[in-house]
Amino acid sequence: MQQNRPTEDQIRAQFVTSLMEYFKIEEDINLRAHVADLVRTIQPSHYREFFRRLSSRSMPYKSGFEKISLIAEEFEGEMLTPIDQEAQERAQKLYALMYDLHREISLVRDGEKSALERFESIRFTSIKRQGEEKSLLDETDINVVKALSKRWIYDYVSLDRSLFETRVTHEYRNEILRRERDKNTTLAAGFKAKLLRSVKQK
Repeated sequence: MQQNRPTEDQIRAQFVTSLMEYFKIEEDINLRAHVADLVRTIQPSHYREFFRRLSSRSMPYKSGFEKISLIAEEFEGEMLTPIDQEAQERAQKLYALMYDLHREISLVRDGEKSALERFESIRFTSIKRQGEEKSLLDETDINVVKALSKRWIYDYVSLDRSLFETRVTHEYRNEILRRERDKNTTLAAGFKAKLLRSVKQK
């Protein structure tokens, strides 16, 4: 009699159980949910390689959760499309820049304007490294800032990094997709015009 094959959900649940047993993590519904969330993007076909990397790495002073997270991030990085990779890198860069700006403004006392008002008055297109002419933020960055609003950036950049980067990465992905579509449309229009000119000349 043929045995029923385990479903993907069952395989995932067993993977989480194996990770918890490997690191001697107490069986608890919240801890299990946390481990499951850390490896939610890992495909079952990669579980064996995940454990191989996990067991072959020396990561002293890291907790079981941290080790699982680090290996999961490796897999996520390998699975990212070029657009997702660019969106993630831009989101991390924007976070670092906005966090520094928020901190600097918050430390300065001003009786006339609030920290938020001073943050909103900054011309992001003019932010440059010392001694350089090129702005740190290009058109793609500025369009994302407009979509988010300066107030949202100010409120969330110091509140929750994970939430900030998740929302910003999503906005960057939309903006990059729009940019690439516009680029392809322009190229197609140029090719069509060139083709029409060559036909008329014949």
